[in-house]
Amino acid sequence: MSRMHLLAAPVLAAGLAFVAAPSASAATTTATISKAEYDLIKIGTTTSKMHSIADSGACKLKSRDDSGGVSYRHYECKGNKAYSSASFDFVNGKLEIKSQVFLDGLTSNGKMTKTKYSKIKVGSTISQMHEIAGKGTCVRVAQSHTRTDSMSIYDCEQASTFGAASFFFENGKVTMRNQAGLR
Repeated sequence: MSRMHLLAAPVLAAGLAFVAAPSASAATTTATISKAEYDLIKIGTTTSKMHSIADSGACKLKSRDDSGGVSYRHYECKGNKAYSSASFDFVNGKLEIKSQVFLDGLTSNGKMTKTKYSKIKVGSTISQMHEIAGKGTCVRVAQSHTRTDSMSIYDCEQASTFGAASFFFENGKVTMRNQAGLR
C-alpha cells in the first residue's frame, strides 16, 4: 500500500465525519478556515504561522505525542463551507502533511456520462479529466499534500439519472476510479 493511500484515509474519514455534522452556516460566530487560507499554509511552516493565517480559534489541537525525540501535533480546523474541514500534521514544529475536505465548496454541473467516464483512464491527468468531462463536471472534494506527494479526489455527477463517478489522483494522475449509475 502506498503512502498516498495511507494519507487518503484521514482525508476520507474527516469527510465522512463532517457529513454527519451540522452545516457551517448553522454557526455564525464560529471561527473557520477558508480555501484561500488553507492554500497559504505551506508545507514546512510552523504552528504559529498556521494560527496567524487561519481565523483565530479555527484550528484546534486534537492529538499530540512527544516520544523518541520526535514531537507530533495534529490540528483540525472547521471549514467555512458546509461540511468542510482541514487538518494539519506537524513534526518537530514543522508542517509535514496538510489535508482539506470540501473547502472548495463546488458542486458538479451534473453533466457526467458513462462515455466520458470510460475515456478517463488510470494514468490520465487532472487537466485531461477536465478536458474530457467538460468544465464544471468534476469538482475536487478532497486533497492532501506532503513534502513529496499529493493526492486529490474529484467527484462528477450525472443529474438526469443520478449517476456519479469519482477519480482518485496521486501526484496529478488517476490511480483509482469508480462509477455508479452512469448512462
